Amino acid sequence: MITQISDLREFDLMPQKGIEAQKIRALYLAYGTDYDFCRFYRQGSTYLSLLDGAAVLYADDSADITEIAQFLMVSGCREVFCSTNAAAALAPLMNTSCTYVNLMRFCGEPYNAPLDTEPSLSDVYDIVREGFDIDFEPWYLDMSHRVRHGISQCRVLEEKAALVIQHDINGEALISQVATLNDHRGNGLASRLVRAAAHSLHPSEVYIICEDELVGFYRKCGFEESGKKCLIYCKP
Repeated sequence: MITQISDLREFDLMPQKGIEAQKIRALYLAYGTDYDFCRFYRQGSTYLSLLDGAAVLYADDSADITEIAQFLMVSGCREVFCSTNAAAALAPLMNTSCTYVNLMRFCGEPYNAPLDTEPSLSDVYDIVREGFDIDFEPWYLDMSHRVRHGISQCRVLEEKAALVIQHDINGEALISQVATLNDHRGNGLASRLVRAAAHSLHPSEVYIICEDELVGFYRKCGFEESGKKCLIYCKP
């Protein structure tokens, strides 16, 4: 049976590491259970977060996937981030398909660069929006909340390239939203930024999630493939 989580102790059965588990844990540490738009659920030792219709699922071998699929379809969920095994079981039950993305882990050499570690979020947005289709208000509200609670950080290089550190918890960190201003692309700024940010997070293991066309770029930045994850886009 799926029940809503109201206490941090209910996460005791969730692994201390792993991308899905860490994404859920980061959301809980940032938002807790005080907001209707951010909710957390468990089914035994399987866990689920829902933030504005975007779900993250950590499912172990004991998960009742049929119940989870039914729950997601009636919850207003628009997308689910999960493992490939969970997606293979969920997608047919939800009458949809899944998109594979690459999980990559940093194993490169140390690299130092003069990064701005406390940039204005407005300045970060002005760079990130050139690489991602994101609206200012929801992005700013979410990021300011995460940064204020010490869950997320931003890094900027030369006021031209930026990225977000989504979380750094239990020795695992996740980088996202790497972007460079259009007029300054092709000069190696993003590569230097990513390598310096990854090095600054040592000794944590640093990961990034990317689509196939960016695998070559992140290999050059010192990352190696560490498996696949899935995004399931739910039908209305």
